[in-house]
Amino acid sequence: MILLKLPNFLFSCRPDHRFPAVRALFRLHSIAEKEVAVIARKHHFPHLYSKLFILLYHMACPWTSAPPRKEVFHTIYQTRYAPFLRLLEKVPCEYAGHTPQFQSLVYHLLHWAWERGLFPDMTEDEIGLIAALSAYHDAGKAMLPPTLLYKEGPLSPKEFEVLKTHPEWGEFLVDLAIPELRGTTTHRFACEICRWHHERWDGGGYPDGLKGQEIPRYVQVVALADAYDALVAPRSYRPPVRHRRAANMVYGGECGAFWPPLLAVFAERVSSIQQEVYGEKPDPPEQ
Repeated sequence: MILLKLPNFLFSCRPDHRFPAVRALFRLHSIAEKEVAVIARKHHFPHLYSKLFILLYHMACPWTSAPPRKEVFHTIYQTRYAPFLRLLEKVPCEYAGHTPQFQSLVYHLLHWAWERGLFPDMTEDEIGLIAALSAYHDAGKAMLPPTLLYKEGPLSPKEFEVLKTHPEWGEFLVDLAIPELRGTTTHRFACEICRWHHERWDGGGYPDGLKGQEIPRYVQVVALADAYDALVAPRSYRPPVRHRRAANMVYGGECGAFWPPLLAVFAERVSSIQQEVYGEKPDPPEQ
């Protein structure tokens, strides 16, 4: 049955053929969502293929409802690119381990760095676009088992290796969602944010081990915001870290190495971050 060969076929065909092929396949067979799930269970697809199968069904068939989300991440930054962002509506957003202020943090850090001259070629519109697209940075986590994402406690080394696959899955899902935009700024920003937001300045990140200026500067901003916001967000196994402590952890290298000029901007704005982004009174300095 051709449907059972979909995952292998998907990864073997040319990238620019994937989305049209999946869309045509699902439309040809008029498969209902429940039937897809039944097929996945009946033939013992691995968890990954089951989720991919159902996600691609939603992405390929515009008349279906999107997969249920735990919350809606409204885009608050309107730019001339906004009409294109609707194409990402069926890409699942994952918010495990983040606060609702994450997008705002990305925007403020970008704007402060821009004011310092760290992004001389970037426009105000692009700052808003990057902040909007940052909501999808963890889209690849939709392909991971919920038991791993919401585990009450630290991950084992084996589980962490599985977690480290989510940047590549995120790039894959976003690329499938917006094939019309390949070659555009929106497509490049979205894919690079998904794939490289865990890269680090010293080459100690993943998945590609990029180093220094190999990492796009705006992605480094998303990466720093990702690390900081994850610390101040509550987890099932710990309370949120206080803002001043989280800032010291980021600045001190406990979350990996970041672009030094960006760290300088971050250090200058710690109190502003807590006030302007999170709406809280600044913490006193740590003793």
